[in-house]
Amino acid sequence: MDTRRLVTHAYMSHKAGLRAEHLGLHKAICVLLGWSTVVPDETITWAPQILPKSDALAQKEDLIIWPPVIIIHNISFWDNDPEKWKVVTVDALEAFIRGKGLIKGRIKVCLGKPADLSIMVVKFLGIFTGLGDAEKLHKFFMECKRGRVEFELATSNNGTVSINGETGIEGGKLEENILYGYLGVSEDLDKVDFTSRNTSLIKSKMEILDLANAPVKPEET
Repeated sequence: MDTRRLVTHAYMSHKAGLRAEHLGLHKAICVLLGWSTVVPDETITWAPQILPKSDALAQKEDLIIWPPVIIIHNISFWDNDPEKWKVVTVDALEAFIRGKGLIKGRIKVCLGKPADLSIMVVKFLGIFTGLGDAEKLHKFFMECKRGRVEFELATSNNGTVSINGETGIEGGKLEENILYGYLGVSEDLDKVDFTSRNTSLIKSKMEILDLANAPVKPEET
């Protein structure tokens, strides 16, 4: 069965007890392929609507790993020359993050996958404040030009690491040069540790924020 037929089947199927699972599959595949997940209620047949790149990215970034995590890459490990690898330990990463004064709540830092210090995972509590702390760290890396987009650019040179358009890693604080990070989304599940992969959920960040900002209903008397 090709992808389009599978997505069509997932949307059109009304098998008793499996409707929610089919709609979830439909949405997941559409997000992965950059297709719109919005389908009018009166639609009888379904056809993919390809989204603009910016909209497709926003759709992907809305489906976050929950409880929230920040994926941290040590890009020195992407260099083909092992002598250029620079080790940042889990403890050093946590000290670096806390030293920025961005985190107020509890976090746990662990190895990602592969467990060779090339990827580390910062875990936050599955509450609104946990998401807020994760967002602050995500924003920090973005503002430092070391977010998801910059990571992909920096590691796209066939084994020669490029930072801010320059080859090599020289000068400045080690962590400031080689650590790139971003909020974990559904497609990042293959980068997290085994426990997180098997216990985490995928949730809509927009829905979580809407719930956090919803007015509190007065208690009935």
